This record gives sequence, C-alpha cells and structure tokens, in this order.
Amino acid sequence: MNYRLTITAAAAVILASFSLTTVIEGVGWLYAGAGAVVVVAAAGLATRLAAIPAAAVATVLVLIADIPLLAWPSWAARIAGLALLAVMAASAATRRVLPALAGAGTYLAALLIYLNLVFATAQSVAGIIPTAGSLRHLARLASAGYAEHNFAPPVPGGRGLELITAAGIGAIAILTDLLAVRMRGPAVAGLPLLVLFSVPVATNVQHVGVGLTVAFCLGITGYLALLAADGRERLRLWGRLVTVWQEDPRDEPTRSPDTRALAASGRRIGLAAVAVAVVVPLALPGLKEHGLLGRDAVPGRGGSQVASPTPLVQMHSQLLAHSAQPALTYRTNAADPPQQYLQVYVLNYDDGTGKWTLADRSPSASVGGQALRPAPGLSAAIATTTDTTKITISKDSGYTGDMSYLPLPYAPQYLTVPGSGWQETNSTLMVYGFHSDAGLTYSVTSRAAVPTSAQLSAKTRIPASIRRTYQSYAGPDRARLTGIARQITLDAHNPYARAVALEDYFTESGLFTYSLRGNLPGTLAQFLTTDRRGYCQQFAFAMAVLGRLVGIPSRIAVGYTAGTRAGHGIWKVTTADAHAWPELYFAGAGWIRFEPTPGGPAAQGTATRPVYAAATPGISTPIQQVPGAHAVLPPAAGGANGLAPKIHKPEAGAGSTAGQHGAARSGGFPVGLLLAAIAAALIIAPGLARIVTRRRRWLTAAGDAGRAHAAWRELTSDLEDHGVGGAVSESPRALAARLSAAGALSEAALQGVGRIAAAEERARYARTPAASGSLKSDGQVARRALARNASLVQRWRARLLPASTLAPVLAALRQVPDVFGWLDAASLRVRRTAGSVVQPHRVD
Repeated sequence: MNYRLTITAAAAVILASFSLTTVIEGVGWLYAGAGAVVVVAAAGLATRLAAIPAAAVATVLVLIADIPLLAWPSWAARIAGLALLAVMAASAATRRVLPALAGAGTYLAALLIYLNLVFATAQSVAGIIPTAGSLRHLARLASAGYAEHNFAPPVPGGRGLELITAAGIGAIAILTDLLAVRMRGPAVAGLPLLVLFSVPVATNVQHVGVGLTVAFCLGITGYLALLAADGRERLRLWGRLVTVWQEDPRDEPTRSPDTRALAASGRRIGLAAVAVAVVVPLALPGLKEHGLLGRDAVPGRGGSQVASPTPLVQMHSQLLAHSAQPALTYRTNAADPPQQYLQVYVLNYDDGTGKWTLADRSPSASVGGQALRPAPGLSAAIATTTDTTKITISKDSGYTGDMSYLPLPYAPQYLTVPGSGWQETNSTLMVYGFHSDAGLTYSVTSRAAVPTSAQLSAKTRIPASIRRTYQSYAGPDRARLTGIARQITLDAHNPYARAVALEDYFTESGLFTYSLRGNLPGTLAQFLTTDRRGYCQQFAFAMAVLGRLVGIPSRIAVGYTAGTRAGHGIWKVTTADAHAWPELYFAGAGWIRFEPTPGGPAAQGTATRPVYAAATPGISTPIQQVPGAHAVLPPAAGGANGLAPKIHKPEAGAGSTAGQHGAARSGGFPVGLLLAAIAAALIIAPGLARIVTRRRRWLTAAGDAGRAHAAWRELTSDLEDHGVGGAVSESPRALAARLSAAGALSEAALQGVGRIAAAEERARYARTPAASGSLKSDGQVARRALARNASLVQRWRARLLPASTLAPVLAALRQVPDVFGWLDAASLRVRRTAGSVVQPHRVD
C-alpha cells in the first residue's frame, strides 16, 4: 500500500489551506481543517485495503453515519439507509461499480462523523454517533457561517465558519487523495489545491501581498512534494539496484534504484521555477496585481475597463493597520471642525445580493468651473453653513483603486482640483476621476445643513424615489429586526425622535462594545441581541437597517472623521480615522449623518455626535424589552462598562484624544524597532559566531594534540575568511609551502604557519605531539598578517561575513529542497528496520 503518497497528498492539502489565513481570522478553522485532512487520509488508506477489510470498514462507517436515516420516522428514509448498508457490504463480492461506491461512502461517512464529533458532540449519542438533532445543529452552524459573507474579509472565524471551512478542506482532501493516489494523477491533483488558493484571490482581498506570497509558496511546496513522491515511486519501477557493495542476499529483491540524485534535481528545478515565478512579477513594473471574480467592470476613459472600489475592505484594512499612517491634512474655516466628516463613498443596500454596495455612479456631471449640484432634498427653510476647506492627500490616502474618490465634506458646492475628467454623481454627490490622488491638493466649498430638532420633527412628505431606493430591506431576519426596531423606538412619535432613539440605544445604553477583532457577529440579529461587539461597520449597518424598518430612508457613508488638530490651523487625518456612518433622509434637510459608533480612546477615537442628534428629553429606550436581548441594566454614569462618557460632545477640542486612539489601534507595538533589531542581529551574527567559535576551540582544546588541532582549524578558517583557502585534502606541509611560495605573508607569520603545520603533522601521525605553547600566538600573528595584506573589502568581509561561518549555513540551505528526500529515506530505513525485527531466524 502506498503510504508515502497518501501522507504527501494530505500534507499538500494542509499547506495549501494556509492561503485562507488572508480571508479568515484566527486559527481554529485551520486546526479543524487539518483534522479533516487527517481523517480523509485515513479513510483513503482504508479504501485501498483488500476487498473484505475495505468493505467491512465502509460498512461500519456508513452504519454510524446512517443512524439518523435508520431512526427517521419515514419508511422511505429507513429503506434508503438499509440500501446504503447493503451496497457497502456487497462491495466485497464484486470488482466493478460497488467498490467505487463503497470508497465514496467511506470518505463521506468518515468526514461526516468527524465534523459531527468536533462541532455537534453535545447533540450526539456517546459524543460521536450522529443524530437528527446533531445534523440540525450542523445545519444551523453552517447557515450562521455563511451569513458572515456580508462582512469584509478577513472575516472573524466563528464556529459556523470553522465548520464550513473544515468541510470544504475535507472535500478538497478527498478529491486530492482520489486523483493523486487512487488514479495516480498527482499533476491533475493540483486543481483541487488551486481551489483553496483561489479563495483569497476571488474575494479580492487587499493589502495582504506578503501573506498571499507566503501562502502561495506553502501551497506550491506541497504540490511539488506530491509530484516528487509520485515520480520517485515511478522511478523505482525501473529495476533493481546494481551495486559493487556486498549486501545480504535476502535484502536484494527489495532493493530499488537509488533515485536520490534525480529526485533532488527535480525538487531544486521546481523550487527555482517557483522562486522565479514569484520574484519576476515583483521586479517588472508592467505586471500588476489583478483580482478575479470580485471586480465589476466600470467604463473609464478611452473605453477601458477598471475595477469597482471596495470601500468596506479598504476601511477595514486601514483600521487594522499596526500603526496609524497619514491619510490627509486640511485647513478649514468651519466654526466646529470635529462636526465636519469627510465623505468618500456612499453605499446603498442591495436586496438582490443582501449587501451594502457602492451607490449608482451614473448619471454624473463633469466637475469644472461651475457650481456643483445642490444637496438633494435641502430646502431654503433649513439654515446652512458655508465652509471652505483646503485638503492635501498624503502618498496613500487609504482609499485607493483604479479610480480616485475625493474625500469631501458633505455637500460640496464648489471644487477646485487639478486635472480634468473629474465627475460628480447626481444623486450621491461623490466626486471621482481616473487620476492618482497621491499628493493631490484641492479646495472645496461645502454647504452643510444645520436643522433644528423642531424642523426635523415636522411632518413632511418624503419623495417616492427616495423611499423606493433607500427604504427597502429584504435581508435575513426582517421580522425579528422589525420587532427590535419598534421596541427601541416605542416612545418615539416621529421619524426624528425614532432616529435619536436608535442612536441613543447604541451609544448611551452601555450594552455595546467597540472591537476591531474578536467574535464579530454572524448576522445583524446576533449583533443586536447576543454578541453586541463590533466596530463602525456593524454599528452603521445596524442603525441604517433599523432606520429603514421604522420608515426612515437611510444609506451608509464611508470616509473619515474630522481627525485631530495638529496646530497652526491644520487638521491631520490618519488611517485610524477611517470610518463608516449612517446618513438618514429627512424632507427639507436632505441627507444628514448620525453617529451610532462609540467614541473615545477605547473606541472610535474621533467619532463625534452631531449637534442636532443630542438625546431628546422624554424619549426612553426600553432596553430590556427588546426581543431576544439579555436583561442587562444600563450602568451608572462613569461606570466601568459605560460608553456614555466615551462619546465626544460637539466641542472644538473634541479631537484631542485621537492620538490615544491611534495608539490603541496599533497596540503600541514597535514594529519598526523590531525589524531594525532583527536586521542588526542578522548583520552581526556571522562575525559574532566566528569569535565564539574561536574562543570555544581554544577553551575545549586539551593537551598538546588538542591545541595543535585547534590552531590548525583556526589557521584554515582564517585563510578561508580572507579568500586564500585551499582544498580539504591539502596536507599541513603542502599548505605551509603554498603560503611561503606566494610571498604574501611576513617572515614571522610564515614561521608561525610552519610551526602550526608541523604541530598538526605530529598530532596526526607521531606517537608524541610537539609542544604547543606558542601555537595560539602564532595563529594570531598569521591572522593579522592576512588582514594587512587583504584589501579593505576582503578585511571587512572576513570580520562581518566570515566564509568559514557562512559555508555550513549555505550548505544547509542548499539541502533544504531535499527535505522530502530525507523523509523518504527515513521512512525506508524504518520499514527495513521493522522488517528485520519481525523476520524469523533460520535454523541451520
């Protein structure tokens, strides 16, 4: 039985699974997937047993997995279960279709039993036997895991997602084992492995180039190992080994050709090709990264096609950065800058896909010297402020792509920006162009509505086009979410009061926790009732959906908060200020923002509640009456769990804690300092190792013979470090003669070399060694003479990068591609040893 190819195929699947680390957070899914691969490999070995044992294993496994069908009340289900068992048992008596069905049953039953054991043991009989209840539990987990596709990758690795991932990796392992081992097609087995690697590419994950590169290298390593293992098996079929060495005749029939050199050459060629494939695209400026499946065609200049931006992915990447990076700076004459958010994208809920996607960009109007479109829905009865802001984009604004969207205060009225071809959408007022925004400086005059609570509370009619476009919601748990929204807004008697009640529920109740990582919810209902952990994306989504369910049109804006004051009238915005917030529509005021995300150092540091959304007196939020919610009382003001003290009030200095916020985001870990320390250690390590080796040699040298050997090894190492080393077979006397003929050393150094060579000869061949009293000083004289006669480059290379220290490291690195050959040879030795142990002794 081919154990080697089975184990290699399993290892290849596990290595390829590392590509999912760029899509899923945590490592629980990886452990579960690795376990599924091991179970599938064991099932594959069982299918390749003799006919009767293979049929017995298939029958037992299918019987365990078949219990829910046999216990089902329906007779049809019971008959189907008995038919499966009959097929498994009958596979021992035929060589055609039934063994193939039994093999498939063995794979699938083993995988189902494993998933049931790991994810539904509490609902199973004896923790392992599936039941109807355990299968329903697995279905619910899978449904919850699938719901996480609404979140931007990398998604949190909850139990549901772990189940889906383990099942998917197990399915890939089954296909790989069938193709590589059963059908002896390891080259074709690379297709299932490619499916695993294509997941992060298909999801259009951004800012994980290093992670994807490492994942690709791991996956291709497993694939090359699979090809090498199969190739070696095929080479062994050429014939018996011809050798001049005398071996035990009993072992000769089992000997195979020595294929180590051929296997090593194949592995090195394969790894070299992979290295070229990875490095060359990075060096050629014409080759760019392209996403698959997750890119929408958007017409650009000249009829070209460009990719649709991914606002939520870009925002999440900025928030998860190890340290806050500059995004932009600006000057403004606004009376209250913290109230002035910078909008980049506008999202609308798509009932067809169940996702918040970029709002329609067409039709649009060119941006020129004329005034821009007025804000939709804004009437002359609402007071406004007109502010001018001059913005300078940093090298990387954080929101990048084939098109540049300009961060602007809402709503822009006049825009002065370099270049031509900038467009403004008619409905959302986003401004975009096919330009690079790195280092771009532009000026915008914006007109912001300043409504009063009385104006927002007045009864007005919302246009039908707004209701039709921005008020529908056909997502999951609609009825349950509607009940939650109505309970929260129970005492609110107009749309404005309901909006403030929703905002208060998130920011003033103390029930919600801000978290960029951790177990983020799988569904909106879970976020609102059980988990209550998330960041601005979850808070904005929740308020926008609940607003729609109580009759308020809503949309999501993605961009930046106002940032922090940098002095001299300049405000600085970093990637830590990336933010998403809901905008609700009120007739007469148009689109106005709300802030449901907690602010402060422990949350969204520069989030600021708008002045018109202050808590409305007389409106209470019945927190304990929300369906499905835990009965948790709001903490007292200033309590340890309270979020109310963390909300920024609309004051001029409200952004003063953003520096702390950025530190909290980054965790304060000095990544740059760590990289510098690692680089310094790598630079000094070879020279330091040479010094340590020299000291160890002399400290451990015992007697005249030991000191002679130490002096000789030091001399040859010094020669190698300075580039004048000789052959390994060169005798001490020949080395001394060569150095004397070269005339590169002083007379004193040559005499010392002669004494070291003579002492080494005596230590090797004479009965008594020569006296070693001067050998250490002779070696020091020779080393100084070599340094004086060497060039400056050779001298420093001998000090920092000594060849005698690096040679063993380089030799080891050259052997790394042969790791699978070592494993192969080790397994062969183990089998031979085991065979010799159990082989009976002959009695003569």
